[in-house]
Amino acid sequence: MNQIVSSQSLLFMTCAQIGIIMGIFFDLIRIFRKIIKHPDFLVQIEDFLYWVVCAFVGFYMLYISNYAAIRPFVFIGILLGAILYFASFSIIFMKIATIVIDYVKRIIAQLIHLMLIPIKKVVVLISIPLKYVHNQLSIVNYYKKRKLRKIKRKWYHKKAEIRTEIKIRKSKK
Repeated sequence: MNQIVSSQSLLFMTCAQIGIIMGIFFDLIRIFRKIIKHPDFLVQIEDFLYWVVCAFVGFYMLYISNYAAIRPFVFIGILLGAILYFASFSIIFMKIATIVIDYVKRIIAQLIHLMLIPIKKVVVLISIPLKYVHNQLSIVNYYKKRKLRKIKRKWYHKKAEIRTEIKIRKSKK
């Protein structure tokens, strides 16, 4: 085979590999996003950084293999590699990653629950005397309010009697 055609087909295969590597890297970012939820602005920053890194990696690989000569089939190779990856391996990879992430999250939730059991028991043990004290204070407050109402009622009646006496004196004059 001709040397030029051989090197060009090798370059095409290298570009397809670059596309596959870009796809794998993007799936890793997607997995990271599934593990830790991100606000929209962080997703946009991550996407921007992804494309910058992919551009540098792509041009570095082209520089190593072809002295950075950019030809139309280079972009076709990268695109074809990415499409091949996303149509086949990415689907399986993301399903497995989702299953593993959900499993690990469930295990972590159960571990946290198990670690919180002693704390919950201590809280229950502390809350029993606190409830008793609260009830006693409520009873004391109830009787204090009742006593205060009696005092206010007596004071109100005394005041009413004084007003009545004043009106009677005025009417006699």
